[in-house]
Amino acid sequence: MQNPPPLALAPGTRAAPRIHQSWARCASLDPVLLADPNPLPRADLNIRLETHRILLQWAEPSLCALGALADSTRGVVVLADSSGLILREYGNRSFLDKAHRVALQPGVSWAEPQRGTNAIGTALHDGRAVRVHGAEHFLACNSILSCHAAPIFSPTGEILGILDLSGPADDMRGHSLTLVQRMARGIADRILDESPLRRLDFRLGQGPDDDSSHAILLLDDDARIAGANDAALQALDTDWRLIGTPCAQWIDGPLHTRDAPLRRHDGRPMTGRLAHPPRVSPRQAPVPAVPPPAALRVLPDPDTVSIPLLDQAIRALDAGLAVLLQGETGTGKEVLAHHIHAGGAWRAGPFVAINCAALPEHLIESELFGYEPGAFTGARREGARGLLRQAHRGVLFLDEIGDMPLTLQTRLLRVLQEREVQPLGSDKRIPLEFGLISASHQNLESLVAQGRFRADLYYRLQDMPLALPPLRNRPDLATFIRDAYRELGGCLSADAIATLAGYTWPGNYRELLSVLRRLRCQHPDREPVAADGLLPGTARADPAVPVPAQAGLDIVAAPAAAAGDRAASLRTLERQAIEQALLACQGNVSRAARRLGIHRSTLHRKLNG
Repeated sequence: MQNPPPLALAPGTRAAPRIHQSWARCASLDPVLLADPNPLPRADLNIRLETHRILLQWAEPSLCALGALADSTRGVVVLADSSGLILREYGNRSFLDKAHRVALQPGVSWAEPQRGTNAIGTALHDGRAVRVHGAEHFLACNSILSCHAAPIFSPTGEILGILDLSGPADDMRGHSLTLVQRMARGIADRILDESPLRRLDFRLGQGPDDDSSHAILLLDDDARIAGANDAALQALDTDWRLIGTPCAQWIDGPLHTRDAPLRRHDGRPMTGRLAHPPRVSPRQAPVPAVPPPAALRVLPDPDTVSIPLLDQAIRALDAGLAVLLQGETGTGKEVLAHHIHAGGAWRAGPFVAINCAALPEHLIESELFGYEPGAFTGARREGARGLLRQAHRGVLFLDEIGDMPLTLQTRLLRVLQEREVQPLGSDKRIPLEFGLISASHQNLESLVAQGRFRADLYYRLQDMPLALPPLRNRPDLATFIRDAYRELGGCLSADAIATLAGYTWPGNYRELLSVLRRLRCQHPDREPVAADGLLPGTARADPAVPVPAQAGLDIVAAPAAAAGDRAASLRTLERQAIEQALLACQGNVSRAARRLGIHRSTLHRKLNG
């Protein structure tokens, strides 16, 4: 292997030890991988944005403030997620164009394994703020940048994202890193402000509050520390290990709702007050008539139904086991896989999802394994790294693994066993490290018995098999439907909820979301006819009045629902939607499936059923 290029800086300058350490980590990176940033398709980026919707809301004020500064100083501010993938950008339009030339743009991962030494990736790896200036960047093309990044921490110390302010390398500003750190801490404090737990606001000393160091602890009912901010860690001279410990272990003195003298564990004087969370009515916040699409909003909440599965999966993946998620279409397998990635040891690396059923059969090998320049007719001149190599040091998610052709299963098994990949047209084997999650709506054990799936591959994939329950099996289905519709800004009557809860939902969460959104779209600011005989549209009801059952039935079952069986009406609507999509797509099943928001194999099953 060739040695990495030397870290060449301007005369009289020295790089910090952290920069040298980062260069050492990046020395073995694949040059082809670095040269091809490969932005996420827009649809996949939209899923990431929805996954991090709450983080984006918390960060919006800081992004706008930094964005205004960046606009006036020829710079750009970006927010990346916990894997280093850029979600948002603001700033000077002319510099944004330059930033895009080096792939500093939404949809591109700037984790170290993808872009070498850089502020976003190095801050993510180290868990600390960092400046990477000019030639300190591992990639020569990025030497035009001077970048300043700081992690955004959750109340329990996990990295939620990275805030970065970048500008031209010829205009380095010494205060930029301090500003970014302050803004990142402000985002973390806003997260704490939203907590329903009691909070202890405190400061060192017993003088007046100058608001220069706003230390916050969240306390549970047993007065144990459930959350903290960076200022609290500094004030108590500790780290995140304080989470879960009694507050009295760190702070002496009675806690009052007014400023009162306290003492740190070593006797140093402090001042603090206990604050109870405010009671906020949901009516205080305006709700748009029709909120934007939310592809993940009604998928299983990892804090309720899926939390046992999530805990098991994270522990298994961190222990080097392969996780197999099985469940019907629409049960949230990919969303759970995203949560596993975000909560596990591989979170600093990329999340690479491969839909084994969607890849064209004649291109599967080249798409998965990559290829050398000129490996076959029609190959890209510079070659391609392949999807497996993109997952290096991250999580590889093999969706619909049951649909992978038998001829390819052998090569995939070899990669999974040896953690090496050999691109087409190459005699070199490239080592890989990744966590493995697979998913299928099919019974793989049954496919093995039928000879349609390799037994050895099946046993390699199912170190930790997890079954996702269908929506209809939720014990709290009625409550879930009520809350999901409220999140869209509406209200359902008890009869309407019972109507929806009584359906079997073969499309699970995805189908339910579609129905609820359609219902909300058709009734954005008024209610449909109630049981008192009023004709549709003859009166505008109070928006607070719940949507009656017939409204839910009308939407779910479209015109035939009024007199027909609920399930049969839903099937009629489904058939009509499929026929319209196929007609609009001139019979192309793949395009029709995308138009309907379902998988191609699901559409085939519905057509053959």
